Amino acid sequence: MKIKSTLAALLGSALLLSASAASANTELRVWCWDDHFNVKAARMAAERYQAQHPEVTIKVDSIGQIDIIQKLNAALGANNIRSLPDIVLIEDYRVQNFLVGYPDFLQEVGSKIDTKGTFVDYKVAASSFKGKSYGVPFDSGVTAAFIRMDLFEQAGYTIDDFQDITWDQFIAMGQQVKEKTGTYLISYDPSDLGILRVMLQSAGAWYTNADGTKVTLKDNAALKEGLLLFKKMQDAGLLTNYNGWNQHLAAFQNGQVSAVVQGCWITASIEAQQEQAGKWRVVPIPKLATVKNATHYSNLGGSQWYVNAYSQHADVATDFLRATFASDTELLNELVTEITLVNSLKDTTKISNYNIGNPFFGDQTIYNDFATWSKKIPAISYGPHTYAIESIMTEALQRVLSGEDVDTVLEDAQLNAEMQIGL
Repeated sequence: MKIKSTLAALLGSALLLSASAASANTELRVWCWDDHFNVKAARMAAERYQAQHPEVTIKVDSIGQIDIIQKLNAALGANNIRSLPDIVLIEDYRVQNFLVGYPDFLQEVGSKIDTKGTFVDYKVAASSFKGKSYGVPFDSGVTAAFIRMDLFEQAGYTIDDFQDITWDQFIAMGQQVKEKTGTYLISYDPSDLGILRVMLQSAGAWYTNADGTKVTLKDNAALKEGLLLFKKMQDAGLLTNYNGWNQHLAAFQNGQVSAVVQGCWITASIEAQQEQAGKWRVVPIPKLATVKNATHYSNLGGSQWYVNAYSQHADVATDFLRATFASDTELLNELVTEITLVNSLKDTTKISNYNIGNPFFGDQTIYNDFATWSKKIPAISYGPHTYAIESIMTEALQRVLSGEDVDTVLEDAQLNAEMQIGL
């Protein structure tokens, strides 16, 4: 018996040594974009994880978002899985393309990470497929109306006037500001339907049905009202166009507009114009007037971390995300000040940096507001066809702005989308 016990002990030790040797060679590769935001966050998380797991090396590659999508599609299309990273950041609007088109690519993580209990509902919905959770939510794209309070005050308004208003009321306020100051209300890029997306999700609607299997443009009340609101703003002379990111920044940094309706991630760009400090405030977005159960809460952008299921280190990759972005509140709290992160947690009581007043916005606790609003965003699935349909809707919006009947335009868009997408 003693000999058997000794052999068993030696065998166990050998297995442990073997496992240790294998784990000592574990290297994770992460793909993400934006050196000052996502990349910086990933490297901070990697440093913390490696301090507790010296047997793991984590390398973070900075790659443009579009380049990541092209690389993933090229590798998966050619079955070249060796070139894939262990972890990849994917925008919420794009992930369903991979979940539907390459169902074996992304690792289901909901069984190892309590995503539903940890993160706000709308983020979990965006990264779920057939009842399973695949993403570890990162940044929130909760939207807000960033307003030049000094300009609205010249027209006789106070910040209380922005509570529980409709888009029609917001437009009326913008008209008064335009008359007093000559300033446009908002700017928009004719090829970017971001504000239209904000309007749709605020009412729990999208371009397709809940499971992305049917185009829903023709009888979409939220979409129709959104198009008509753009027409109303144009006719009132409240819109100014921009083309590309730099012109977008210039529109509000140079004082061309009195409001910016955008995801919370625009905060740092607004703060970049320090001579405007104290002039800006943050308020909830207006709601649609004709759609039942429309809200003041929506999302624009945002992304999540995903594990490559083909990776030999998928379990380690999952554990890295579990130990950092899914549970390390010290890290997430630090990221508030380091990269102005608005995270996607349901419980933000341990994120003390949210409670710091921001002098640029009149000492508002804007991050606390963002966190509160994030929990109220309608949860929808974006489906795999968002960008394909928006190429059609871009033309539809221009037709409405030129005076064509909105119902006819949406009927045509419905037919075009059904033919192009095959739904």
